[in-house]
Amino acid sequence: MNITIDDVARVANVSKATVSAVLNNKGSVAPATRDKVLEVIKRLNYRPSEVARSLSIRKTRCIGLVIKEIDNPYFARVMKGVFDCCCENGYTVLLGSSELSPTQEMQSIETLVSQRVDGLIVSPLQDQEMDFLHLAELLRKKIPLVTLGAISHYSTNVVDIDNVQAARMAVSYLIQLGHRDIAYFAGPSYSAHSRDRLTGYQQAFIEHHLPIPKDRVQPAGSSIGSSFQAAMDFFSEAKPFPSAVFCYNDLVAIGLINALQQLGIGVPDQVSVLGFDDIDISAFLSIPLTTVRVPAYEIGRQAGALLIRQMQQPEQFLNEKLILGVELIERKSCARK
Repeated sequence: MNITIDDVARVANVSKATVSAVLNNKGSVAPATRDKVLEVIKRLNYRPSEVARSLSIRKTRCIGLVIKEIDNPYFARVMKGVFDCCCENGYTVLLGSSELSPTQEMQSIETLVSQRVDGLIVSPLQDQEMDFLHLAELLRKKIPLVTLGAISHYSTNVVDIDNVQAARMAVSYLIQLGHRDIAYFAGPSYSAHSRDRLTGYQQAFIEHHLPIPKDRVQPAGSSIGSSFQAAMDFFSEAKPFPSAVFCYNDLVAIGLINALQQLGIGVPDQVSVLGFDDIDISAFLSIPLTTVRVPAYEIGRQAGALLIRQMQQPEQFLNEKLILGVELIERKSCARK
């Protein structure tokens, strides 16, 4: 026999509205009445319908997560962090991916909003021509939002790393190894992180009172395949070629190393390669990759926790900026010049 809210109200000798107020912790219910209702709920083993509760309190206990690339190992770790945090707090995560398409990003967000998610975590594409009106609309509607990366001229809750400082640290490491001719294999145009890492790359040379190398920034995308082709083109034309390359991410570094091996260029004895992210495979390559470790899992957990705090305080926009630290991991892909 299914126990209903009517049964609880009848046994406790109160109205359905009182039982509902106790369940949702709302309204002014006398302590003695609240205790009596809770005792009846426990005795009858009453389990309220989550669907009915979500309709009554206009909450679904679902959050939306929109990432850039569903097959990127970095985002897999971010997703795991979000999923674990939300699961521990009784939330379900609905996943969307832009797959590097601004149109698909907007469509993913619209779909999740139509499914009445309580809030959103978005890793936004940031091409310089994007207007972000779809994100502005979320803010206008006061839909709780956390972005994985700050957006210029928009106030959102943010979880990220300091990409400028991280890149400056990485390139300074190469400079300290004696490298002066260092290339940057940049990420795609949609990535504000790639632009920030270019700034950090340039700042490292300025900090060490060295000239910034000319014609050493190569667009390489974000995947092994795009980087492989970029590297084949770059190293076929660059004479002399640089002694080190700082890469937008580890996938770019892997594509680069594969191309260098095909061209007969030794790593790290002829060219040192430094990645970014420290995805799981980086430690197990034939040439273990020196890289910047980004706490992707923790970024996901912190984003989930921040969104939940925002959802619990809808009347107050938190506007928090959580910047997590990174670590340089030394392996075998970099050598002294």
